[in-house]
Amino acid sequence: MVNRRLAGVLLRAAARRWPTELRAELIREWDAELHVLAGRGERWRMLRFAASLAASRAGAPVVDRTVLHRRLRRTAGVLLLAPPACVAVVVVAAVVMNLAYAALDFRVAWATAVQLPLWSGLTAGTGALLALAVTRAARRTVRTGPLATALGVVLPIALTVTVLLAAFAGRSEQGLPVTVPGFLLWLAVLVPVLWGAGILARRGRTRLAWVVGLLGALVAADAAVVLAVVSTIPATPVAPVAEGLPPDTVDRISAPLWLLTCWTDSSFGLPRPTAWERFLITDLVLVEPVFYLACTPYAVAYTVAAARPAPAAEPVPEPVSTPT
Repeated sequence: MVNRRLAGVLLRAAARRWPTELRAELIREWDAELHVLAGRGERWRMLRFAASLAASRAGAPVVDRTVLHRRLRRTAGVLLLAPPACVAVVVVAAVVMNLAYAALDFRVAWATAVQLPLWSGLTAGTGALLALAVTRAARRTVRTGPLATALGVVLPIALTVTVLLAAFAGRSEQGLPVTVPGFLLWLAVLVPVLWGAGILARRGRTRLAWVVGLLGALVAADAAVVLAVVSTIPATPVAPVAEGLPPDTVDRISAPLWLLTCWTDSSFGLPRPTAWERFLITDLVLVEPVFYLACTPYAVAYTVAAARPAPAAEPVPEPVSTPT
């Protein structure tokens, strides 16, 4: 028991030389190793193990480098796999929406009206579940500065978008000139939004970080949709249209609502956008707003979780000696 207690003291001394966010996991691994050695009765080897950790500088022990490498692999896995997962969320939600529409068509008159709300609702719900999984994983990833975290989130999304645009470049009816500017604007605005949310989360203001992240991501998506519509669909002319036919134009006064229109296919009781304008907008930007919706929960969740102050290290419990 004396050897075990001395080994515990050496472990606590070794843990103090490591960053706070790594101490708890390192102590758990070291204590597990001591438990195995103690169970085998290898007391001197147990002391040598603890003494070598206490005498080595931070980063020297092989077990510590293993922990860091594992964190790096986990970080790369989360950041690289989450954007394709968001694409899968959009696709699965679209498939379910189409199945629901096929079941409701010819039965109810409002089958077409619920298509976009159903697609958006399924995407938002599944995206929130993905954000929960990412939040748990982010607690065991490498902690960096807020700007590095924001770039680490946005750059894999940009890579995923680039691959998708390259794959569907010849099949898209609108073409890249319509899609690319909106995506670029969304990514450009998303970086400072996540940067600011990360700064707030690092200072312990988690709720405010969530508010800034979600509202900022909403503004970024709205700006991307507005850019796509304004650069492609002409504004409503002042002069009346011949024969009373609706023109292929969209009045700019309703621009702040275009993102919500893409998600809900609704004007929320307002005169603009009209039914024809809603058709033009959703026909032009159909998939992009839903993809923004899928990525927002994950991006904000990872940024806030990765930037939050690390929990205090768990001290090694003092072994209680049994009277002989």
